[in-house]
Amino acid sequence: MADLLITVSQLKCACVDRDWRRRWLRGENPPTLRFGAQGGISVQGQLFHQLAEQFTEWLENTPDIAAGLADANSLWARLYDGFAKPRLDELTAAGRVPSAHHLSQAMRAFCGHLVTLRAQAARFATWRDIYLTREYRIEQVPFAIGDRVLRVSGRPDAVRLHPGGVEVVDYKLSRGGNLKHDLAQLAIYARLLRMVKPGLVFNGMLEYYEPALHEMAVSFAELDALFEEVVQPVLRELVGIPPAETSSANPASRREVRGGVETTAPSVESLPLDPTGAAIETCFAHFKLPVEILGREDAPQLIRYRVQPARGVKVVSLANRSEDLQVALKLAQAPLIQAGPGFVTIDVPKPTASMVHWRDVLARMTADAGAVAFPIGVGIDNSLLVADLAEANTCHALVAGAAGSGKSEFLKSMLASLIVRQTVKTLRLTLIDPKLVTFGGLKNARHLTGPIITDLAAAIECLDRAVDDMEGRYQQLAAGGFENLAQRGASETMPFRVIVCDEFGDLALREKREKEHFESLVARLAQKGRAAGIHLVLATQRPDRKIVTGLIKSNLPLKVCLRVTTSVNSGIVIDQPGAESLLGRGDLLCDRGRGVERAQSPFISQEELRALVDG
Repeated sequence: MADLLITVSQLKCACVDRDWRRRWLRGENPPTLRFGAQGGISVQGQLFHQLAEQFTEWLENTPDIAAGLADANSLWARLYDGFAKPRLDELTAAGRVPSAHHLSQAMRAFCGHLVTLRAQAARFATWRDIYLTREYRIEQVPFAIGDRVLRVSGRPDAVRLHPGGVEVVDYKLSRGGNLKHDLAQLAIYARLLRMVKPGLVFNGMLEYYEPALHEMAVSFAELDALFEEVVQPVLRELVGIPPAETSSANPASRREVRGGVETTAPSVESLPLDPTGAAIETCFAHFKLPVEILGREDAPQLIRYRVQPARGVKVVSLANRSEDLQVALKLAQAPLIQAGPGFVTIDVPKPTASMVHWRDVLARMTADAGAVAFPIGVGIDNSLLVADLAEANTCHALVAGAAGSGKSEFLKSMLASLIVRQTVKTLRLTLIDPKLVTFGGLKNARHLTGPIITDLAAAIECLDRAVDDMEGRYQQLAAGGFENLAQRGASETMPFRVIVCDEFGDLALREKREKEHFESLVARLAQKGRAAGIHLVLATQRPDRKIVTGLIKSNLPLKVCLRVTTSVNSGIVIDQPGAESLLGRGDLLCDRGRGVERAQSPFISQEELRALVDG
């Protein structure tokens, strides 16, 4: 029987779009391109990819000329004159001036990033010391599954050397609801490259040009786990093995594809259907929405049911029946119903939530956790969700939650986790609390840079001084030959510094000139602070657009949203509804740069906090 052939783009679509996968299995050739808009502007993603590929190939193939291009302006001039100008002129002539401008700004940002990559290179003689894409072609890499072989071909946007090893890169001109699509494609490329180059470990990097560059780093372990969870089951289905057969032969095991060869590995068996699961199926059946319960996960605050809708049943139709399900299950509030990878999740609150104790969570932190890492909470699968302020995706945080949501307790547990893991010499905290209610238990903490700031004018002055501190740190790091504080190591002369501002809306809602100054300080600290070891955490009860402006939101990559008042508030913080349906008391949704995750925040008692501060 002939081998099956598929491209990486097609395999990605098969993984994230069940209808696309069905069409492919019927012998059709469905399109893989997805068209989107950003702020009403048609972004030119395909054209950006073409120009980036052409220009990087030119950089590699003309070392005598290209090696001398060391600044963003000279790189952009060469890119514009040699490659981009005709295409930009075509867009302009067609009346698509905003698209042309967006593309030119994205390409300028691309050139600026080239300068950064060159500066980071351990040694630089030519651009081939950075770009390895030509050496990593992917042509019909075989996956042996049962008695069939599926061959996958593709070409990543870039494969590069970087200080941590080798990374596979994917360029994007917009983001929105397609993060899982982007991550799935990176996971596929990372596995294929590992098969082509055994022994190497490939990390991932998503580069969003919006048009300014925003990077999203993804570790090898995360990509590997995503491949095992999302891609492997689809590989089996594509060779003709129905999904139901995955565990029919032996319910205690599952088939996996590791390194391109099918193997057998342990599996967690789906839990038997319980009365609540049966009631869910019955309730939806009354509205002619047949579903099947696939399994459930027991989290501290809820039970998550994984549901498979019947053919033709839309997720939105199920979500619209959440209040009917609330009545059928006799719940205090409607369950949260959302789409998942290949199924729908229904989060049913427990009658009594289990307390997640801070000490227990802290004990689960591994020894290799970063110096300024802290636990966000316990996830639905009881895994520990950790954020590291030293990492690009979680270096600064936006925290939102209405009264009773557990926002203040979350901030206290975060600060306690940082304090207990660092000495006064390596960590300093600056706390801003205009309402005088959140940080009272920490007023005597030795890690503080000074008294808790409660005056708004003093808060602005504090951020001004933090910017000066940041610039001074950059000079010291450069003089020592370091790229960031993590390389140098925190010390008494340059400790990590975390600035936490509760109710920053009081600053954001001041007069126009003061508001603009506040936003500019936040942007400067957020854009350059990570390398200098200075990190921002801004919290608010009122996440509306006047407070969480686009500038503030775009510069705070870690989003933590506890229960808020409306779905609009939820969308402002995490780009999707759902936080309005949370249970309160530490139940949260967070985005660490890999999609929205639900968790239960740890609780630290006043006695524990007092003992930590006094000790």
